[in-house]
Amino acid sequence: MDQLKEAVAAAFDKVVASGAIEEAIQKQIGAAVTAGIIEHLRDYSDFGKALKAKIGTLIEVDLDTLDLPSYRQLVGDVIKKRVGAVMSTEFTEKLDKDIAEMLAPAPATITLQELLDEFIESKKDAWNAHQLHGEKFTLNINRSDRHDGYIDISIDEDPDQERHTSCAVHLRIRGDGEVWGLSLAGDDIKNKIFVGPLFNFEKRLFQMYTAKTRLIIDADAEAEDFDTTFPYND
Repeated sequence: MDQLKEAVAAAFDKVVASGAIEEAIQKQIGAAVTAGIIEHLRDYSDFGKALKAKIGTLIEVDLDTLDLPSYRQLVGDVIKKRVGAVMSTEFTEKLDKDIAEMLAPAPATITLQELLDEFIESKKDAWNAHQLHGEKFTLNINRSDRHDGYIDISIDEDPDQERHTSCAVHLRIRGDGEVWGLSLAGDDIKNKIFVGPLFNFEKRLFQMYTAKTRLIIDADAEAEDFDTTFPYND
């Protein structure tokens, strides 16, 4: 028995000497301290609640006064950047050309034959250009018997359009040849708030109308005096 006691005492002394007990005590105390701190800092603890409240006051933001871009604005900005990125010299040159053409001044005078030549030229790029080759088109010339001396001229790619209102183009000329009235597809330009889009021959006519171009036509000229056949293109 005495020998057993001595052996246990010796073993214990050996464990104490190795620092194992001290290490175990430190480990356990450290775990207890850590657990206590974690518990004290939990969301539901008084300290945790107070800390959350304090942080909330520090980062509080008035969303009503915060200038956040809307989704629509962001999309618009992206589109603007993309469009700006793909702008090319070729595009700007074409735009300059179109603007220059649109702002080109109308002639002070033009003969009826020159006007018909422009009408024929404009049909070369039409969707039905191949169907017009060798076909007749309408030209009506009517002079007023009244003292005002108006001359009504109407043009249409279809033949035998006798009424001015049925023609694609109707010009009313007065005095010394001023283009005083213009109707396109039966619509009087004077009665339209917005005009457009106009292309080719129609745009040319509108320029003449706004510039009060003089249309020169012989006093005794009749529709039969002009060639009203679409030529065959080479």
